[in-house]
Formats: sequence, structure tokens, C-alpha cells
Amino acid sequence: MMKKLSLALAAIATVAMAAPAFAQSFTPPTGTKTGSGAVTLSQTTVVTCNVSLTATPFTAASVPIPTRSISPGSALCIAVVPYGAWSAAVVPGSTTLIDLTIGANTVANDPCYGTVRVAWNNATMTATFNNNTLPAVNPNGRACVIRSGSIRIPGLTIV
Repeated sequence: MMKKLSLALAAIATVAMAAPAFAQSFTPPTGTKTGSGAVTLSQTTVVTCNVSLTATPFTAASVPIPTRSISPGSALCIAVVPYGAWSAAVVPGSTTLIDLTIGANTVANDPCYGTVRVAWNNATMTATFNNNTLPAVNPNGRACVIRSGSIRIPGLTIV
């Protein structure tokens, strides 16, 4: 009985060691990265906003985004400002998705904030939004939808 148990444990250990690791990471794992793009956001009205960001420093699995700005792409976007702490994180098992924690105080002064999963393209170093919903911050608030857009972050890839 003991010999069979030892053989079974040895077989399990061998399989576990042979299994590939699927830990994705941002690369390079150090340094400052800047990015920019435009997004179309809707809540009480539809606005197009330019977004600029700087991420520094960052780890292999997550990227704090302490510096970010939103500027008018359309006239009403002048009232939209960043909200909350922004960051990006790799999605385990994927090099084509990232989780972005972002937020905005909107035209209606009704902030939205949360984590959305967006498409990531390593070749263009671009995050692409497609009808991603950010939950309302306030209990009776309205959610925001990032209808479309993209942010390019040169030099950042996922391996």
C-alpha cells in the first residue's frame, strides 16, 4: 500500500513539474511608459475625450497609473475628469487582454469607477475599448459605458 502511494505521489509530482507556467507579465518590467488615445464615453450624453497617461514605476503583473489626464475631444468633455486610482493588470493565461481599473467624473458630475477587461494588441501596444461598462460610484448613480476608443502605450508588451 505504501509503495503504491509513493508511486502515485511521484507520478503527480512529475506531471506537475512538467506542466508549463502561464504567468503573463508586462515587459519590460521597469521604467516609465507614457500613452495616449481617445475614447467615446456615454452616461447622460455621449462625449469623445482624449486620454493621456504615465505609468511609473511598474511591476511585471501590474502597472500603477499615477499620472493621467482627460482633455476635450468634443466640447462637453471639458467637464470630464479622471476619478480614483488608475492601474492596469495582466490577465492570467492571456497576452491579448488586460484589466484596466479606471474612472471618470462625468458631465453630469456622476462618477463611474471600476475594472474593465479590454483587448490588448502587443504589435501596436494598444488597449481597445468596446462597450465596456464602468459601475456608478454613488448608490443612486448611473453607470458609464466606454463605447469605443483606444489608448496606445509605446514600449509596453505582455509576454
